[in-house]
Amino acid sequence: MAQTEVLKIGVVSALTGPGSEWGLAQDGAIKIAAREVNAKGGLKVGDKTYRIEVISYDDQYKAAMAVSGATRLIEQDKVKFIFGPMGSAALLAVKPLYEKNKTIAVIGAYTEKALDKDTKYSYRGFPTQTEFAGPIVKWLRSHYPNLKTVAEFEPNDETGWASQRLLKGDYQAAGFEIVSSELVERNVKDFQPVLTRVLALKPDIIELGTTPPGTSGLIVRQAREMGFKGQFVKLGGPGVPQIVAAAGKDFAAGLISYAAADTTTKAYKELEAKYAEVLKPPMNEFTVYFYDMARMLLEAIQRAGTVDDTDKVRAEFEKLSPYSGIQGQVRWGGMDHYGSNHQIITPVFVGIVKNGEQTIAGQIE
Repeated sequence: MAQTEVLKIGVVSALTGPGSEWGLAQDGAIKIAAREVNAKGGLKVGDKTYRIEVISYDDQYKAAMAVSGATRLIEQDKVKFIFGPMGSAALLAVKPLYEKNKTIAVIGAYTEKALDKDTKYSYRGFPTQTEFAGPIVKWLRSHYPNLKTVAEFEPNDETGWASQRLLKGDYQAAGFEIVSSELVERNVKDFQPVLTRVLALKPDIIELGTTPPGTSGLIVRQAREMGFKGQFVKLGGPGVPQIVAAAGKDFAAGLISYAAADTTTKAYKELEAKYAEVLKPPMNEFTVYFYDMARMLLEAIQRAGTVDDTDKVRAEFEKLSPYSGIQGQVRWGGMDHYGSNHQIITPVFVGIVKNGEQTIAGQIE
């Protein structure tokens, strides 16, 4: 009879505070996948069967706490497979730990520094602005030719700095003029002082970038209350339900955003139902990506026939491309841009908020 043991999967991500919508997506995704495997009797690896146990630590989107959580997972909990972090500064702080300990990590982090030619054990589990922002800005230019000027809002940290640089280049390349580039602290809730200065420049677009969804909603509400009639765009982490909750349905109407998934599909609705069984709704769209990655990783462990040799596991992980995800084919890419094929490539969408909900206006391959 097969012996049943425990396979520990770690999570270190923003589970509370600004940005937690995205961190909970990482946490929820692996918990859903683990629940499914356990319900079928466990993961068969070689001559053993493993029950999946998920151990989660909150880094609050802070680098120091990410290091603490990752160190605990690796050294105390003896975890060899980790999801997270989501924040760029947090990822850059813990990545050396992953490489040194040969820990396979399914990471978030928009920064281009997350991947390079020396990256062996970290795999980015979602497409970044590098992959989707340029095409969506071109879509915006062709569908809204009367919009010409842009004011950027980003959080004042590694994530926001990287996003601001990249989006500025994409907008300028498409013929837009950047009239303002603002960096704000993640804990700020009153944006009237900065909005007073920005709105005096009369931008056609306010780009919210990687500003957390709840905070983005506050900016939308306060800008509308101050008389802004222009277009809101958000080409960063998704979260329309949180934006609408903070901004109000009327103020959020018309916002154009990068959409990680088509939230109207049967597969998405089924995943939402599974998410509600492991974490409190609403489910962020990023869950789709990390759920696919969780299933890929568990299948790679099974194919490798080991839970200890992460070099064998990563070899199988990389072979699982293309992989049938819940919204289309996903594959590994990124060699030309990052120097390694550790970037997931998957379809993304252009969303527009109508009646308080996100509708799909286009798909970017």
